[in-house]
Amino acid sequence: MKKYWISEKFFTMVCPLHWRFCLSFLFIMGNIVPRRYFFMPKAQLKNNGIDKEFAGYAIPAVIGMVVSSLYNIVDGIFVGRGVGKMALGAINIIYPFIMLEIAITMLIAIGGANHFSANRGRGDDKAANNIFLQSIYLMIAIGVILNVLVLLFTPMVCRMLGADDALLPYAQDYIWWIALFGIVYMPGLGLSIFVRNDNAPRRELVGTLSGTVVNIVLDYLFIMVFDMGLTGAAIATGIGQTVSVLIFMTHFFKKKRVLRFAKARWRCKDIKKILFSGTPSFLMEFSQSAVAFSFNLVLMARVGAGGVSYYSIVMYICSMFNMVLIGLMQGAQPIMSFNHGGGNMITVKVLRSLAIKTAIILTTIIYGGIFFFGGTLASIFVPDSPELTSMAANMMKYYFLAFFPIGITLMNILYFQVTEQSTQSILLSFLRCIGFIQLFLLVLPSVFGTIGIYLSFLCGEMCHFLLSALFLKTSKKEKALKLSVGKTAITEKSN
Repeated sequence: MKKYWISEKFFTMVCPLHWRFCLSFLFIMGNIVPRRYFFMPKAQLKNNGIDKEFAGYAIPAVIGMVVSSLYNIVDGIFVGRGVGKMALGAINIIYPFIMLEIAITMLIAIGGANHFSANRGRGDDKAANNIFLQSIYLMIAIGVILNVLVLLFTPMVCRMLGADDALLPYAQDYIWWIALFGIVYMPGLGLSIFVRNDNAPRRELVGTLSGTVVNIVLDYLFIMVFDMGLTGAAIATGIGQTVSVLIFMTHFFKKKRVLRFAKARWRCKDIKKILFSGTPSFLMEFSQSAVAFSFNLVLMARVGAGGVSYYSIVMYICSMFNMVLIGLMQGAQPIMSFNHGGGNMITVKVLRSLAIKTAIILTTIIYGGIFFFGGTLASIFVPDSPELTSMAANMMKYYFLAFFPIGITLMNILYFQVTEQSTQSILLSFLRCIGFIQLFLLVLPSVFGTIGIYLSFLCGEMCHFLLSALFLKTSKKEKALKLSVGKTAITEKSN
């Protein structure tokens, strides 16, 4: 009989339930994740420094995304302490409108950036710039129309978003200034993505960091010093966003660049490609909100208001975790799109594997921190409620396991986006909004109680991972790539 270094009896006695479950899950993941995600064939290892190029794009993107999520949290802290609970409630009411603006921008900007970089990879800079021009002018037009409508019909929009008589004055003050600056913010956010794709990831990072610092400083001045309330918070956000856009605009003073402002040649075919390619990114912006809404309903019904309270802490920390993986996606996208356009599919596959490996390593490090120090993190939000802190820390041990399959699924979605397999990427992104997670939320709590609620996120994301792996296995482009790799390997052996 095979002997193990630690007995099963000792393992069962010493390890609490969540330890046993988490370690078992990690063991299973280690066995079902295909080895090709970690070890590439010899023919693919000659990446000509692609790992350094990937790091040069991914590190600024990850930092930028984490900082963006941090300044939303800091925003909430200033408003909560300087204005009050009603103001926080008003921001939550307006948040879906902000998410809509971001989602529309991602739809056009990411879709356009994919084809911009693909055309650059083909050596057609003129076509690449025309994609940029169509995308940016489309974002400007939609931004102006959407935000002007909000400025004209502010009370009606606030009512539609769910503001009652008590919250309406606060909501109106906030959304009016957000919409005014939104005319600049929407195309500015889209411009940042194109700047990154035009070989300037550091400029994009500097712009994001500068805007964040300005926003935090002005938040303190306008709210805590000048007592401007929610109006001050919105103006601080708008000025921070404008500073970022001005820094992104300095890219046009650079000599070596593809992006240039000119008259766009409008082509329906290009617009269709942009929108179709950007749809997964559009859906991703809603996935976290859709999942949070579903969990809130179940926790309220089964646990009560306390369950929703500790879940809000989990979601704050979860949003930062999620931004790390989104940053990895955004870092890999320009290089993958460029190489796909140039027909270097082996490099695209190397990048996908590199991104997945990085995602799993980062997830392991962050999950380790959450597992051992989750209570300390949760106490930052509610220092005077040890019971709430304990429940949040316990939920995170199960809930955050889902990020292991999420990292792989997101990189597979990106791969489908970049290689113009939009049906697969759209279906996976849609199911991450409404699908497997909600199904498990209906079933697991009845079987496992509260633990079943926590595990629903993991089970749903495991289904998305398995479905993405199935799509990869049946992909015609993947089969063609395997054939190409096999021929390359045979050629190298014969030489």
